[in-house]
Amino acid sequence: MAGSGGRFAFKLVAWAVAIPVGRLVSLGIARLWITARPDNPPVDPKQVDTGWPDALIWSALTGVGAAAAQLLTTKGADTVWRALTGTPSPRPKHPAG
Repeated sequence: MAGSGGRFAFKLVAWAVAIPVGRLVSLGIARLWITARPDNPPVDPKQVDTGWPDALIWSALTGVGAAAAQLLTTKGADTVWRALTGTPSPRPKHPAG
């Protein structure tokens, strides 16, 4: 599949991979927090009753988790695409300039 149709199909594959990956990463971050800290993770680190250490640690964990989820989704979608089609995944469309 070449062109915009192939890119759209790849986006669907990436979306199908991203949902379980995102859920697993979110659960992993929450479990990591509960293992390291005795209390539940902060729901909103910006709340007044959340201390600076908790807010910073939660932000760092979620940042690392987001980067890991993006990598797992991208590589996973490429792997699934190659298994389904036997061809490399389509390149994203780059804006001219």
